Amino acid sequence: MAYKCSGKDSTDDFDMQRIGNFLSCASRGDRVGLNLMLRDGISPNVQDYDKRTALHLAASEGHASIVELLLYYKADVNLDDRWNRTPLTDARLYGHRDICRILEVNGGKDSVMNSPMTVVADEDAKEVNIDISEIKSEHSERIEQGVMGNSEMVKWRGTWVVKTIIERQIDFPVKMVLSANDITQLRELRHPNILQFLGSIMHDGQMILITEHLPRGSLYDILIKRVGLDLSLALRFALDIARGMNYLHHHKPCPIIHNHLDPKNLLQDEGGHLKIGEYWIQMLYELHPNQERTIHPLLLS
Repeated sequence: MAYKCSGKDSTDDFDMQRIGNFLSCASRGDRVGLNLMLRDGISPNVQDYDKRTALHLAASEGHASIVELLLYYKADVNLDDRWNRTPLTDARLYGHRDICRILEVNGGKDSVMNSPMTVVADEDAKEVNIDISEIKSEHSERIEQGVMGNSEMVKWRGTWVVKTIIERQIDFPVKMVLSANDITQLRELRHPNILQFLGSIMHDGQMILITEHLPRGSLYDILIKRVGLDLSLALRFALDIARGMNYLHHHKPCPIIHNHLDPKNLLQDEGGHLKIGEYWIQMLYELHPNQERTIHPLLLS
């Protein structure tokens, strides 16, 4: 995931990690950690890839004391995230009435209540391909992000992203391809619980996909490190998955059917929520006449 400060871009790795830690403190309700970082001079208005601030995260999670602390340090109460939602919108969405009152007293506004989490396509969404020369592999690192293809963390336009080379794991005559319409559609998808698709490259006969980078790993990583999930965490993860799948299934004009959920493609963002990846797999197959669009069993193993 990439981070930015309000008013200036920062691609320094240390700053990115520091901002990630700051947002994570807000999401967890860690008042002590957050206060230390604010005293140390971090801006209360830093944003993640989805333009969500610490105030958005605290309002969503119901941490009233964190909201008050951020407002004491002059956090902007009306910054919009990628879906044009303010912290007050999030507080109302998740039923945190006490936080709604705090934000309203401090000038908080909610102009898009009950609007769907979609955005008008950006101008750059019309670009269906990414220039391979813009992908910088210096200090790249192999990572696991999903079950299909080989992935590594690289830089694109100064931002850490994930480059995945799709493997041809099929033994019947199907060509893997994403049409220009597919790519444009995928780039326009926006939801807090789905991994952001940034674009694709055809290079030396290979299909390369570029997606956002989430440094906290997958649900699979969480499960192998824990004996089990406590009930509250399991319910939160289940709701994250359900919200993401509901968004995909209700996509207009054509629903997006995942058919391929796996702990390895359920990825954790800096706020501790899950995002669904690899929802584009069903689009990767160009069929010959009279063939049905199916996924080969090897891809489901």
